Amino acid sequence: ERVGRNVRHRLFQQFKRREKDIRDKLEAQLVTQNGDSKNHDTPQSNSSDNNDNSNSSSRNNNNNNGSHESTEKVINGKWVGSVQIDIDDVEYLMAEVWRNRCAVSSDRLGDVLKIVRWDMSKPSNCTNLVLMGIKAQQKFDAEMNKDGGDGRDSVTKEIREKIEGRLATTRVDVWA
Repeated sequence: ERVGRNVRHRLFQQFKRREKDIRDKLEAQLVTQNGDSKNHDTPQSNSSDNNDNSNSSSRNNNNNNGSHESTEKVINGKWVGSVQIDIDDVEYLMAEVWRNRCAVSSDRLGDVLKIVRWDMSKPSNCTNLVLMGIKAQQKFDAEMNKDGGDGRDSVTKEIREKIEGRLATTRVDVWA
């Protein structure tokens, strides 16, 4: 079932806003903890940055929104950087990977769905993004916001294995 462009665009914009909010929160925590975020974050190596930028430059033209520099880094074990998907990837995730259903509850598109990064230590690309309903996202966020929390702990072991299995199939598609 194909979803309209407006719905895909809205999901994409909400996801970009969510990622920006996560980055802002992590950077604020880092400044509070250490007083100087520049000396305590862990940037990725320059060679991988160059490779990532050259591989995604044609797909990711939204880096120049002026809100943050496009560097990718890990803050407190959580990856932050530019969103590494585009509107076409949103369609792929919705229709092909998650079949317009919440990954946790299997609720249909009639429920409000959001795109969520599954493993916060990894980049926000198709191999790490899950479609969730509002209630599942709220549980995920509550677990993630605990001190040292991992949002993946908000679901049962069986659901977690199902989600990770489906994400594994996208890894094959990315390299095809």
